[in-house]
Amino acid sequence: MYEAYYSLEDPPFVLTPDPRFLLRSKGHHEILATLLYGITSQKGLMALVGDVGTGKTTLCRALLREIPDSVQSALVLNPHLSGADLIGTILDDLGVERPGGTKGELMAALSQYLLAAGSEGKTVLVIVDEAQQMAVESLEQIRILSNLETATRKLLQILLVGQPELEEKLKLNELRQLDQRIGIRCYLKPLPRKETYRYVEHRLRVAGLPGALPFSRGALAKIYKYSRGIPRVINLVCDRALLAGFNNRVREITPTLVTSAVRNLEGGRRGRNRYVRMWSPPGRMRRAALVVGTTVALLGAGAAAAYWGGFNLSGLRGGAQAKPPQSIAAAPAVSSPPAPIPAGTPSAGQPPVPAAPQARAPGAPPQPPDGPVVAPGAEAQRQLMKHLLALWGVEDASAAGAVPAWSTNPDGSLDIAGVATRYQLSATFLPVTSLSDLRAIGLPALVELSDAPAGRPYLLRWIGTDTATLVAPSGEEARFALNSLDPAWTRSAWIVWRNVDQLPLDPWRDLTPTVLTTIGLRLQKLGYLSPPVPPSYDSRFQLAVRRFQRAVGGLQEDGIVGPRTAIALSRVVGGRFNPTIAEGGGQ
Repeated sequence: MYEAYYSLEDPPFVLTPDPRFLLRSKGHHEILATLLYGITSQKGLMALVGDVGTGKTTLCRALLREIPDSVQSALVLNPHLSGADLIGTILDDLGVERPGGTKGELMAALSQYLLAAGSEGKTVLVIVDEAQQMAVESLEQIRILSNLETATRKLLQILLVGQPELEEKLKLNELRQLDQRIGIRCYLKPLPRKETYRYVEHRLRVAGLPGALPFSRGALAKIYKYSRGIPRVINLVCDRALLAGFNNRVREITPTLVTSAVRNLEGGRRGRNRYVRMWSPPGRMRRAALVVGTTVALLGAGAAAAYWGGFNLSGLRGGAQAKPPQSIAAAPAVSSPPAPIPAGTPSAGQPPVPAAPQARAPGAPPQPPDGPVVAPGAEAQRQLMKHLLALWGVEDASAAGAVPAWSTNPDGSLDIAGVATRYQLSATFLPVTSLSDLRAIGLPALVELSDAPAGRPYLLRWIGTDTATLVAPSGEEARFALNSLDPAWTRSAWIVWRNVDQLPLDPWRDLTPTVLTTIGLRLQKLGYLSPPVPPSYDSRFQLAVRRFQRAVGGLQEDGIVGPRTAIALSRVVGGRFNPTIAEGGGQ
């Protein structure tokens, strides 16, 4: 009903387990990676435990989309099955004709099918949902199925999915053998506060939201306070709040509308919901006055002109040929020692210091100041980080009070990695890189040019065959020729990226079996690695990595998943949800 009003293409908070809407939080990713590792390495029995509404079924649907093509799956949704019916349901889902109705006949047919599949290098996975409701007899049948194996491998991989009561049932004396056979246990917990905010935004973006988030920060806080991070409850509250906003014809969902949505959901059951702890209704609802800072206004045309005035690059600005500057255009291949820093010039990471008055001849009129100059240190980094986060859809990064709260390093420079983490992003510093690397990575980058003794930070926004567009802290853009940009660049860059698969910042150094499986499955999904995923970093795996590096273009084809390759892989997986620096690519 409200989708068109908020410019949405799909309903964002439906309760069906659509894997498109799964937020890959750190917890979700670790569970997916662990289960995929257990399946591909034939661990046999696994268990996924989570409370009501935490998204177990959605996670299982996402798991089925992630498994390699060599894995055949069967999904059992009805836990109230006898032992024979359970085997028959598995055969039906695998497309195997039932030879008869007795348990022995069904078991023989399943064993024969599993042996044939195993000889072809295939793996069979059975997912049993709502397993806590299974009878002891049916759970004992699961144990018998787990015994189907050869001397070297388990023929059947079984994932039991259930609520915490499943663990209590497995503690029964008659099920102790089944409990001992579970090799992997995963626990799905409610979302923490920040992940709740990210969850709401993620679902809206998947549903097609093009602009700013309709929920205010205060509204998101109310949603978390009510839901306690339970995705199903979050969906209910957000859906009802958007409906209330539509009915009232308002674009922003305020805490008041969330409170109204909660009351509507509770009806006469306030205080009795297992997952909800209502807050006391406020005595008087007040609207906070909108505070607009003057920082952006101070960085106007004068500051922008002063900043770009020191931008000594030859190239194109605004489509016109700019006059070639002298200092960088004529710069030798090996830079000369920097000139002494004039008084009043701030060093990197330091606020500007007023210059001492210059001495002048007696009776000479005072010289007018040169005009405002944007500091090339922490303040400039802050403004550029605001621009960069906006490209990633972080709307509250420029809110009043947000920027001053960002942490800094001991030397006064901006803690870029810390700021990125605050908004559920990753940041990687590449100390020695090239424009070819940045083009292959394909994401906006924070770079620094050595056209001033202390350096000047910029945001690399677009890059083409011959030109690149940089953004100054003021927000002004200018295009320059690559042959002028390259010698002026310090060769270092900060890349902010969305770590979809929660890979370590340098996967090559932390190549655990889980990391190996995660990367292998991604390469397999993209068509660079044939199944099955290798158990080690062998020649076949390296060849797949080199194929990906070659396809991306610009990366060194060394077969090593270093930071550059990992970021490029994450960018490809993220697709249209990532900003791009490819000219004409849009966002």
